[in-house]
Amino acid sequence: MNVILVQDFGVNMSEIILTKDILNNFLYHGEQNYPFECCGFILGHFKDQKSVGIEYIATTNIKEKKKKRRFLIDPMAYKNAEDRADKQGVSIISIVHSHPDHPDIPSDYDKNHAWPGFSYIIISIKKGAAVSYRSWKLNQDRIKFIEEKITIIKEDKRNG
Repeated sequence: MNVILVQDFGVNMSEIILTKDILNNFLYHGEQNYPFECCGFILGHFKDQKSVGIEYIATTNIKEKKKKRRFLIDPMAYKNAEDRADKQGVSIISIVHSHPDHPDIPSDYDKNHAWPGFSYIIISIKKGAAVSYRSWKLNQDRIKFIEEKITIIKEDKRNG
């Protein structure tokens, strides 16, 4: 199976499909990291103008300062996620992070650090509880985020 790079192909996706397990895993991760931002990856593939998630990988926010408002992913964690995706014949399709006590909308900081082609799922955590989540894509010219539809399914659509 040829791996399709998200920067080349992901920009055309308008929906992300996630399993209930992926959803539960990233919501739990966000709650456990409160009051700090959490971060992680969703691995998956692209099919019919949709991104299809198969696995959530929680990572550690290594930001030294302002962890309540910023996250930083260790480059080795990114490399390890890419290597894991390659072994499975899939790609990193989404970067997930939380906004403790803030809405699930991208900040200017998020926009300045995002890459077109990835889905960016943002979880709003209020007083330690996940209250909402939304997915966003940065448009090709990097001017604005566009909200992406999220569909939650029960089963694993790895081969679907």
